Amino acid sequence: MNRQKRVAAIHDISGVGKCSLTVALPVISSVGIEVAAMPTAVLSTQT
Repeated sequence: MNRQKRVAAIHDISGVGKCSLTVALPVISSVGIEVAAMPTAVLSTQT
């Protein structure tokens, strides 16, 4: 019996930027891993 791999992605959600939860979710999902998103902060821009 194969079990589905799962991961908790704990990251911020940025409106602009290349390293946030909005970028990590599709990348992790594309390799067949179920992702549970847990945002730490919602940012309008990155400093």
